[in-house]
Amino acid sequence: MKKTISKEFAQVLLHSLKKFSDDFYQDFSQRTQTALDVEFDETQLATLKREIYMINLWIISKILSPDKKILDELHKIYLLPHVNENQIKQWLEKKETENLKSVLKQDENELRERYTKYYADWNDKSSEQFILATTMLENMLNKGQPDRRFVRIDLQALVIQHIYGMMKFIMDFRKDYKIVD
Repeated sequence: MKKTISKEFAQVLLHSLKKFSDDFYQDFSQRTQTALDVEFDETQLATLKREIYMINLWIISKILSPDKKILDELHKIYLLPHVNENQIKQWLEKKETENLKSVLKQDENELRERYTKYYADWNDKSSEQFILATTMLENMLNKGQPDRRFVRIDLQALVIQHIYGMMKFIMDFRKDYKIVD
């Protein structure tokens, strides 16, 4: 078993998050465009990618909920890159930390909103997660709005398979580490 501190574990976890998210994004975006017979524009692809990251953060949070220090570090590391680096430098130079805090708070609120929806739709009494998968599809593909096109077993199955694969990976990954802080 490897010993580490929460911040280091969160950094390693974020690297895995990026890999899982990027791999799922590549496969899922292609399959979805084919299944729905559409072509996503750059904005839709960027939204899809960001939503996949939020889904994976939720999965990590669900699995590692007892590890609050790790999750706090992971969320800090995740949220900061969503702010434009040049804008951060300008705000810091001008000592306008309130602007930076405001943008980070907005991203944090959006992430918290997703978590709330996903926890509400998670079915603790069954392995069937079709409602959760539909909610995730709506967020990934339609700005959170309902759409009958997403009530499709093929698309739902892709999302559900990803959820369980990611959960298993996180559980197995966590077993290899002892957090010492």
